[in-house]
Amino acid sequence: MDADALDGAIRQTRGIDIERAAKAIMNWSITINVVASMGTFNTALVAMEQTYLQQFAALSMWFVLIYASAFVRPNLRLQFNPDLIAIVSFYVLAAISVLWTNLSLAAIMKSAALAITTFGALCLITRLDIDDIVKSITRGLFILVAASAFCAIFVPDIGVDHSWMHNGQWQGIFESKQTLGFVGAYLMFFAYYRKTAGQSWLPFLVTFLLASTCVLASGSRGAGAVALVACGLLFTSLGSVRCMKIYAVLPFVMCIMASVLILYFYVTGYDSIHLFDTTIDFTERTFIWQYAISHLDDAPLLGFGINGFWTTQSIYDYFEQNHGWVLDNYHSGYIAILMETGFLGFVLFSASVLLFSNKVLYLISSRSIDRFHCALIIGFSVLSFQTNFTETIFLRSTMFTSVLLLVFFLATCRPVSPEDPQLSRVGAE
Repeated sequence: MDADALDGAIRQTRGIDIERAAKAIMNWSITINVVASMGTFNTALVAMEQTYLQQFAALSMWFVLIYASAFVRPNLRLQFNPDLIAIVSFYVLAAISVLWTNLSLAAIMKSAALAITTFGALCLITRLDIDDIVKSITRGLFILVAASAFCAIFVPDIGVDHSWMHNGQWQGIFESKQTLGFVGAYLMFFAYYRKTAGQSWLPFLVTFLLASTCVLASGSRGAGAVALVACGLLFTSLGSVRCMKIYAVLPFVMCIMASVLILYFYVTGYDSIHLFDTTIDFTERTFIWQYAISHLDDAPLLGFGINGFWTTQSIYDYFEQNHGWVLDNYHSGYIAILMETGFLGFVLFSASVLLFSNKVLYLISSRSIDRFHCALIIGFSVLSFQTNFTETIFLRSTMFTSVLLLVFFLATCRPVSPEDPQLSRVGAE
């Protein structure tokens, strides 16, 4: 009996060691994934024809994470409710929409990547604690920002934009200054969250100041402003449950605002926003929006399919002939959803956002979610939905922060159990 007990204890210890190692692998795979997926590197570092290596590295890390998750016991159980059904159905629709594209290799690869990262998001949130996920993400973002600052200061031929439009602004290790701005903004937000969750002052100040310096030096005032707003939401959410409840509905409010904006361009046919005597084009982004929306009647219900719009040669060429440039990018996540998954996909996405907001309100009222985690989920969601007005983050198949939004949506798809003693940090105001 003593021998059997000893043998059982050894097996249990080995099981704990294996699980600890698997968690470490998952955490470091997140860090590497963030480094590889947050933006296209400067062509002086990675040649243009080799940018696929970044996507390959990111997907490889998702395979590593999914495999390692098999050795980790679940720490969160998801409940098959309408909120979970809606968000999963939307991503399934987006993935299978490749079937009504021209079936180009790029579209097929993006569809497959979206399916892999969607399953990876499910494995991630059910195996790792949110704080561990944030720590790994922050580590990856810090590596990117630190490397960018180094290049801007010591290797300006790479780290500084020398084009006539952005001359002197930092772009770091990235192809564009906008990417550095948004990477810095995300790092500001996560650094502030980690400080509120108990991190010491020195790491916070070093991280936050470095991130904000890169945001300012890149000239991305919008990204910095959105990051500061998200930090403000985080601060006020932790101080007031009433504020937390108000902020929880902001993602759906922004979906409505995006719908109104889309309707404006669809009905008027204008290629800019006319407000009294002022014309607003958001540095010509509205030209892209109006051009895409003008083709909505060609595929209203199901859209053009994932990566199916700009890969239509006639659509691509016509825009380039009329404007002299083409970016192969909607510069709006909401329009990307509408054009690639159609009216059905946009309604399904909006419904999932509504159910998400409703579920967060219920979790707050029933005290069934950690208060810090709830504030983080709300703040990051608002940051993402705001960013998607002028940038395309939704449906980015390998960009980690795009997948992270799905991870946080899934985190709210939990059963509500008010009596659970470990979920007690959401209190009454």
